[in-house]
Amino acid sequence: MSLTPVHEDLKEMLPAAALQILETGELEQVMAHVRDCPECETELQEYREAVTALSLRLPARQLDPARARVLRARILARARENRSDSETAMLPSLPRATAIIYRWSGWMVAAGLGGVLLVHHSIHRPLDHGWLVAAVLLVILIGLGIYVRVQRSRVSALQAHLADLGAKGERADRGGPGSWHTPVPPQR
Repeated sequence: MSLTPVHEDLKEMLPAAALQILETGELEQVMAHVRDCPECETELQEYREAVTALSLRLPARQLDPARARVLRARILARARENRSDSETAMLPSLPRATAIIYRWSGWMVAAGLGGVLLVHHSIHRPLDHGWLVAAVLLVILIGLGIYVRVQRSRVSALQAHLADLGAKGERADRGGPGSWHTPVPPQR
């Protein structure tokens, strides 16, 4: 499988290239392809003409750099999201039973190792202070469990925060309360 983008992928990037919102590496790939492909060169020129015509019709108003960065990031995120939606739609989700097994698999392994240690010690008694070693391992296991629980709560808090930011972004798209911009009245 080739790592270079194919003609169709580069053709989909032409509107973004005309708007000059691609990253440097992507823009260089598109421009290299346009030099070799007359069809894409014509299409890019048409997109550039459309961008120029639209820019002449819009009122000249400088956008705040912070808002411009946010807007550009949102546009690029949506484009990447649309591209990844088609790829992730083909991936099957894990059934609930499998998710439970993944959640508890670490504990099952730890319990199994502890059982092996206890059985080995009870049969062979190779250590004079075997129960002390088992107690230390148990304390380490409990500490690890507490650490995992704290990390899971942090991940849950971050996921909730991201969901909240996503909801704010949707409100901003509609111009609703709590959005970061207000609708601009039409120019007369």
